[in-house]
Amino acid sequence: MPVRNAALRRALAPAVAVVLVAVLATAAGALCPRVKFVDMGYKQFSIGWTMGVDERDIPNFGGYRVWVREVWMERWTLHRSYVWGETNPEATGYWSFQPFYIDSVRVYTSAEVLNAFPYQFSVTAFKRTDPDTAAEYACRRANTTDIVYPLHGQSEDLARIRVIPNPYRSSADWEHGGERRVVFIGLPPVGPPPQLAKATIRIYTTAGTLVRTLVHDDPDSDQKSWDLKNSSGEEVAPGLYIWDVDAGELGDVEGKIIVIK
Repeated sequence: MPVRNAALRRALAPAVAVVLVAVLATAAGALCPRVKFVDMGYKQFSIGWTMGVDERDIPNFGGYRVWVREVWMERWTLHRSYVWGETNPEATGYWSFQPFYIDSVRVYTSAEVLNAFPYQFSVTAFKRTDPDTAAEYACRRANTTDIVYPLHGQSEDLARIRVIPNPYRSSADWEHGGERRVVFIGLPPVGPPPQLAKATIRIYTTAGTLVRTLVHDDPDSDQKSWDLKNSSGEEVAPGLYIWDVDAGELGDVEGKIIVIK
């Protein structure tokens, strides 16, 4: 029996050491979770993160904050705050924390974002007492995700295709980095030819002149951007334009977009 216990202790020693080091490091320094993923859906996002250890083992652990950055507004907003130990389901900071397992991932999902608009997300942790604001801001910067776009969702129903924003204004709030664009959303899925090989988007003037041709061939997205330029790379003039989406055997659909400067 002593031999078996000694062997077990030797086997568990590396794992115990990793957890102990993580707890000591967290206790000594700033609290900062690791973002594991961010997924986008129809007007929603999900973000997952972990502290790497059971929150109950972290001295002075206060909870988590989920942050959202509307890129076109260039500002961060506190989207949700979870208070560790809050037991009142009606309280703002309540969250039913599930038991911690090895490298458990906490997941938050929200349906409060706009399709095709650019967002960034982050998660921070805070102390129950003696908050370290500077350290939390540094954690938010470190955990900032890449720019992502909620998806309308691929569909074989061509009636779901939209262009946003419509009408387009040159001072559109959602633009960032000086990029002028509108986005076709709800485009059909891309699959093996010839059935769902691609969707071809053509933009015309009201006189019937072809302005631009775009091809949607991304199997992982329902969106295609138009930079409001013609086939010669020149910015289009203000006015009304007709768009047509040709989806092969699925058929085609037309719509209108207004460009305002």
